[in-house]
Amino acid sequence: MIKLVGIHKIYQDLNTGFLALKDINLDFKDDNFVCVLGKSGSGKTTLLNIIGGLDTPSSGHMVIDGELTTKFTDAQWDYFRNYKIGFVFQSYSLIEHLSVLDNVKLAIKIQGIKEEEAKKRALDVLKQVGILDQAYKVPKTLSGGQRQRVAIARALINNPEIILADEPTGNLDKRTSEQIIKILKEISKEHLVIMVTHSKKIASKYADRIIELKDGMVSSDTKPYLTEKIQINKPIIKNTRFRFGDKIKHAINNIRMKKWRSFLVSLGLAIGVASFILLNGISNGIKENIDEHIGRKASDPDLRVYVYEENWGLPDVNEYIEKLLDDKDVFSVRYSKPYMSLNIIQVKDTDLNLSSMVTYKFTNENTDHLLGEPYKDGKWPTEDDEIMLSYSTATNIYDFTDMDILWNKLKNVKVSIASEFYYEIPSDIFYSTFCDRYLYINENTEPENYNKDRFGPFEEQIAKQMELYGELILQDDYIYVCEYYEGLNHYRSNRVKSEKEFTVVGINSFKQLNEVIVTKNCYFNLQNNDSMKNSYDHAFEIFLTKEGRDNLFSVKERLAKYGWVEDVYNPEVTNILFDIFLGIAQFIISMILVVSVVTAGLMLLMVLLISIIERSREIGILRSLGATKSDILSVFVSESAVIGFFAGILGIIISIIIMVLGNLFIRYKYEDVLINTFNQTNINIIKITPLSCIIACIVCIIFAMIFGLFPAIKASKKTPINALKRI
Repeated sequence: MIKLVGIHKIYQDLNTGFLALKDINLDFKDDNFVCVLGKSGSGKTTLLNIIGGLDTPSSGHMVIDGELTTKFTDAQWDYFRNYKIGFVFQSYSLIEHLSVLDNVKLAIKIQGIKEEEAKKRALDVLKQVGILDQAYKVPKTLSGGQRQRVAIARALINNPEIILADEPTGNLDKRTSEQIIKILKEISKEHLVIMVTHSKKIASKYADRIIELKDGMVSSDTKPYLTEKIQINKPIIKNTRFRFGDKIKHAINNIRMKKWRSFLVSLGLAIGVASFILLNGISNGIKENIDEHIGRKASDPDLRVYVYEENWGLPDVNEYIEKLLDDKDVFSVRYSKPYMSLNIIQVKDTDLNLSSMVTYKFTNENTDHLLGEPYKDGKWPTEDDEIMLSYSTATNIYDFTDMDILWNKLKNVKVSIASEFYYEIPSDIFYSTFCDRYLYINENTEPENYNKDRFGPFEEQIAKQMELYGELILQDDYIYVCEYYEGLNHYRSNRVKSEKEFTVVGINSFKQLNEVIVTKNCYFNLQNNDSMKNSYDHAFEIFLTKEGRDNLFSVKERLAKYGWVEDVYNPEVTNILFDIFLGIAQFIISMILVVSVVTAGLMLLMVLLISIIERSREIGILRSLGATKSDILSVFVSESAVIGFFAGILGIIISIIIMVLGNLFIRYKYEDVLINTFNQTNINIIKITPLSCIIACIVCIIFAMIFGLFPAIKASKKTPINALKRI
């Protein structure tokens, strides 16, 4: 089965060398308990390592099952160690962060065996060596004898042809040693067991064959077995298959074992992730809010001129507009009715109560920034029963944000709009001097002592109240009547008096504009919403040219002859907004500097902590079990990727927390500025997007893998024997 021919092994150190093995010629049968005796330094362990493929001879040949190992590739050696050899080391060589069960499964996992089968076989072999009850404990909780049983179970899991035991009783007491030797003796009935030991007593008691080494040479052999000729077969190339999922699990188990170190490394990367996400979030927030601010301000007038009825010199609104347009600095004029809005009460068969501000197309100039434009094949209203909805109104009707979906649902749809409302019964009617009350009988019967000369026919009072309020003004069996109703404080109720059907002919593509648009004639005929008595009678919104804005004071002086002029445009707003964003930008730059320093320091810590020396023995164990160089590389890179993933998630969490706290701080610190700028404080300057989080997490994983790549390459290049010796 195994044939050694002229094996020499020389260890070199600079200009000196040490001959560990000299001309070893041995053959081994398929089943036997072979003990290799010798003093320390006699070459026992070196011989065992060469047979097991952990080390290579300096010269000579080894033939296993007719295959010449001299020409073995790395992959063939890995396959050989995994399928044909089982190692039992003196120091147990268990991976401390894995459970007993996982340590035993590891050898079979490298073959690509699925979890269910691997677990069953591992439990069976643990039962065989008498340690099934310790399956879910970690090695550090076991005694020396229990650990060695785990090592034997791991060696047996793949049912190898050869068991190599390097002084398995060296660290055990006499009683435990006897138990371990008996287990190995039982195994030798079906497998070849080659055990290195110092004890001649154990060898003579249990061994079927004793080989003694002295100064690297065979000094005696109780049952020499040599074959003169052996047929050499062409080696069959086979590979182990360590599944990717098992590599990830192995990486996660190692991270859990060293969670604080892993947390520190993750924290360093997480700071960088959070910085990227927040920088992107602030950029998005600033851009969106500025766009919204500019859009809203662009659609707002520069000035408003309020005209009272007593100063109204022209009977027609259009003539007044033309008069204002005569000013060279006036670009456009919009007539504004006070408290004007539309209430959409039905779309198709769905009842609504949706209020929206309303305007009309007041100019034919290039007014995209003032009125927007119809989306796609929509159009401006040209008939009094046509309407163009704002984007915000459309989204309130149908809970969608996609403009295509909204337009497809609302195109040419009929909407019912309340064209007139009843008024609330005014509270001042009960104490007004021009009103009185009478005992109410019914609406067709004039009350007793009713003053017809003062209030007119009773049926006219009934008609007037029904017209204004939709009900009679009754209280405690009395009806209240007035000489005139225009002097009372009237406010619109929510009760619809009449409605009008409109056809949706467009949706405004300019999302910042919140007004629905109707024809000019329709707008002029709409009912004011809130009161019959206004603080002013007519208002005109003035849009100025650039020159007009630059000479705002003189324009105001010229327009003052028409009425009271109110400023709307505030050039200082942009400067204030710029100051806020400049301060934020300075803060971000400072944070980037701090983050860079901290991250660099933590990355250095990561490189130092995940050093190859610390993990060297684990690498040696994996290689001795048949893991390939690429397996070692992928295990370490996978661990870096897992740390990168955890860091990405941690960075996202940190950035979300900072976003929430940062937005709350900005709202508190700059409350007045936000109100003056945006007319509200519910503004998010930091807006994190899911895409930026995903990108940051992916980049973090890639960076972590890059950071872990160099030590992973270095680890994969270690030979099994050097890794086990921590060289």
